[in-house]
Amino acid sequence: MSRLDATMGTEHAIIGVDVGGTHTDVAVLFDDRIERGKSLTTYDEFSRGVLDAIAVAAGNFDLSPAGLLERTQLIINGTTVVTNTITELRGGRVGVLITRGFEDTFRFSGGPRTADFDDHRQQNVPDLVPRAALAGIDERIDWAGEILVPIDLDQVRVEARRLVEEVGIDSLAICFLSSFVNGAHELAAAEAVREAFPDLFVTVSHEVFPVAGETRRFTTAVLNSFVQERAEAYLVSLEERLRSAGLAGSIAFFQGLGGGISFERAKQFPLALLGSGPAAGAMGANELAKRMGEPKVLLGDMGGTSFDTGIIVDNAIHVEKNIDLGPFATGVNLVDVISVGAGGGSIAEVSERGVPQVGPRSAGSTPGPAAYGRGGTEATVTDAMVALGMIDPEGYLGGRVQLRKDLAGEAIQASIAGDFEWTVERAAVAIHDLVVVNMANAVREVSVGKGHDPREFLFLAYGGTLPLFAAQIADHLDIPKVVIPQNSSVFCALGLLAADFVVRLDHAVGWDLARPDDVGRVNELSERLDRSAREAIVGEGFARDDIAVARTADFRFQGQQYELTMEVPARELVGPDAESLAQGFLEKYEATYGEGTAWKGVSTTMVNYSVTARGRKRHDWPSATDGAGPAATPEPRETREVHLPGTGEWRTIPVFADAALAPGATVAGPLIVDATDTTIFVPPGRTIRRDEHLNFVLERSTDG
Repeated sequence: MSRLDATMGTEHAIIGVDVGGTHTDVAVLFDDRIERGKSLTTYDEFSRGVLDAIAVAAGNFDLSPAGLLERTQLIINGTTVVTNTITELRGGRVGVLITRGFEDTFRFSGGPRTADFDDHRQQNVPDLVPRAALAGIDERIDWAGEILVPIDLDQVRVEARRLVEEVGIDSLAICFLSSFVNGAHELAAAEAVREAFPDLFVTVSHEVFPVAGETRRFTTAVLNSFVQERAEAYLVSLEERLRSAGLAGSIAFFQGLGGGISFERAKQFPLALLGSGPAAGAMGANELAKRMGEPKVLLGDMGGTSFDTGIIVDNAIHVEKNIDLGPFATGVNLVDVISVGAGGGSIAEVSERGVPQVGPRSAGSTPGPAAYGRGGTEATVTDAMVALGMIDPEGYLGGRVQLRKDLAGEAIQASIAGDFEWTVERAAVAIHDLVVVNMANAVREVSVGKGHDPREFLFLAYGGTLPLFAAQIADHLDIPKVVIPQNSSVFCALGLLAADFVVRLDHAVGWDLARPDDVGRVNELSERLDRSAREAIVGEGFARDDIAVARTADFRFQGQQYELTMEVPARELVGPDAESLAQGFLEKYEATYGEGTAWKGVSTTMVNYSVTARGRKRHDWPSATDGAGPAATPEPRETREVHLPGTGEWRTIPVFADAALAPGATVAGPLIVDATDTTIFVPPGRTIRRDEHLNFVLERSTDG
C-alpha cells in the first residue's frame, strides 16, 4: 500500500504538521472532515508543540490524542529546523576530504561579490569548515572521467582518523573534482571511511548534486553534512515521541522541492527539508486555485516569524534551480517562494539611522511578543495589533493563551514611541504601515519584478497573521480580489495533505545540439535516471502504476554561464530532436528576456538533464459545499473599539464569528471576523463574502 494511499473513512486519518518559527500547525483529514490544531512552537523539544497541536485537533473530533494517532495512517511533517540551522550557522562540525590543491575552493566561492558599491558590505562567505578540518587527498579525474591520478585510500584512512579523533568532526563531506562525470573515487573513499567509522555521517558530493561546477557541488555536500546532526535529532525525537503517544501509521517529511520524502531518506539527505513550510503552502494554494478555476494566483503566508510570497501562473508551480542560500551557492532546488522578515513576532525598533524599522529579527515563540507575558520586552507586530484593538486578548489561540495589552503598550512605548514622542497608538500604526509596505514590496518583486501585472491576479492570503493585513497589501498593489481560505491559520499544514511523494534526479550531460549524433549518450543517461527515480518511489511504498515521471533539461548558448529550463519529450530522443530543442530554447529565451535578445548563430548546449518522479496521492480534500447562493446578512457577535490604520481615530466596529458567515453572505467593512486562531480585518471600502469553498473573499465595495 502506498504511504499516501488512504481510503478515507473511519479507519484512517492523515495529519499534516508544519513546525514554524512561532507556531506549530496541524491539519487532520479524517472521516471526510478537516480539523485543525495550533500551538506555540516549543524550541526545547519540538515534539511537545506537535503533540499539543494534535491534541487540539483531536478534541475537535471528540477523540483523545492517542485515539486519533492510533487511527492515523500517515503523518507528513514540514519543519524549519534545517532552514534555521543554516540561517543561524549553528550546525555540526564538518570535515572535508577534497582533491589536493583545491582546499581553498570554499573561500574563493566563485568570487562572491555583489553589485553593492560599499566595500564594507562585500563580505567573505562564512567558513563552515575550519582549515584544520580540510584534508587534501591525492587523486585526480579529468573532465571526461578519465583517471589521471589513482586515489590513495591509505591516505584517506589516515586523514579520516585525524579528522575524527583529533579535529573532532561530527560528519564528513567527500568532494573530489570531476566526480559528477566519474564518481568512483568518491565512492571508494566513502567505503573506506565507513569501514573505519561506521557511525560517521558521510555525504558524497556527486550523490547530492552530480552537476558541473565544483563550488555549488561541494557546498551542497558540506551543507548536507552541516545540518545533519540537528536534523536527525529532530527526526528521531519526533518519531519516538509520536510512537510513544500512540502513532500506528507512517511518518514522512516534506521537501522544499514540493513533495514528500520518507523518514529514512530524510535522514540521508536532510538538506532536502530546507524550505518545506513555504513549499507546502504553495502546493495547497495551487490545489485551491484549481478548485476555484483561478489560473493566476499571488500567494502570501504570514505567520509569526516571516512573510512568504510567490506566484502561480497557469496552475504551474515554478521550482527555482541551484539557489543561493544567502552567501552560499548551492545545487538545491526549491519551490520558488521568497521570504522577508515580516511576521507577527517581527521586532520593531529604531535603526542605526534613527528611523523605525520592522524585522528581520523575530521574538519567535520564546520569549515571544511582549503581550505573551513570557518575558519579551521588545515591541513586535503582534503587540502593535493588540494595542490597536485588532486582536482580542482573551481569544488568542481559542483562549488558551491570554494576551496582555498593557505589556504590549509598554513595549511599544519603550521601543519606538518614546524616541519620537509619539503616542502608543501612533507608534503602533507606524509598525502596521511598515510591515504592510514590506510585504507589498515582496509581492511586487515576485509579480512586477517577473513581468506580471498584479492587478490581473488573485491574492490568496493565509497564515495565522496575514488576514489582518491582506486587504491593505492588496490596496497597495491595486489587486481587486483577496481570498482567505477557511483554514488559513494552518494552511501550510493543509497543503501537506495535497502533496505527492517526489524524487528528483539531476545529472550533467553537456550535449552540443549542433552534434545530433551524440543523442545516444543522452538517451542512456535519461534511461538510467528514469529507472533510478522510479525505483526510489517504489521504495517509498508506491505501486508502479501510481508513478508519474517528468523530464526537463537546462539549456544555454555556448559561452553563457546561466541556463533556462525546458521540458523535453518523455521518450527516447532522435537526431532531429536536436534542431527542435534548439529552436524551442531560442523562443523561450526571447520570451524570457525580450525579442531580439537570443544569440542567433551560436550553438545551444543541453547542460543538465533532470527526471522528476512523483508517487501520486490517493486522498483529496473534501468538497466544502454544493454552492453558495445569497444568504442572510449575519448579526455581529459584539462590537470592538479599534484604532483604524489610515484614519488615526478610534472607532467602534462590528465583530463577527467566522461560523456566522454562511456561504453567500456578504458584509461591508470596516469589520473584524474572529476565528479560533486567526483574525480577519476588513477595512473600509472592502466587503467580505463567504464562497462555496468556505473561503472568505474580500473585494472592493461597489461604492468604494
